[in-house]
Amino acid sequence: MQPAVSDLATVTTLRQSLPASEQFLNASDKIATFPAAISEPRPAPVAAAPAAPAAPQRDWPSALALIEETSEAIRISELRYAQLEERLQQTIAQAAVAMRELETQIATANEMLWRSEERARQAEARALEAEGWLARLHDAVTTAFTPANRPQSRD
Repeated sequence: MQPAVSDLATVTTLRQSLPASEQFLNASDKIATFPAAISEPRPAPVAAAPAAPAAPQRDWPSALALIEETSEAIRISELRYAQLEERLQQTIAQAAVAMRELETQIATANEMLWRSEERARQAEARALEAEGWLARLHDAVTTAFTPANRPQSRD
């Protein structure tokens, strides 16, 4: 919403720079004065006698100022649109790069996880084999050194 507020501020600033005689209260005042004949001279103010309301005159400077304000606001809006679109494209490109980096990190982490799991399986297999050999050694020691298997000493 910031660009719209800024455009409004620009138009308001331009409008305030107009002389007081060229400013209007609303759009209907502008429309009412626009269709009047341009060649009609402006009457001089008469202080003594109240005159009948004169036909509205065309106010070309105000119409021109309004067109200039509008075209400037459109130009500013188009410029902001182009800047925002460029910034959006940059953000999309940065997001794509970041996404590729994250995908690479995920692939690396998955590879490391797979290798760790494989090493853990191998270590578990070695541990089971070692336990088997320890059980055999234990059995061999206990059977070799039992009193029934020991040679009788000669006293």
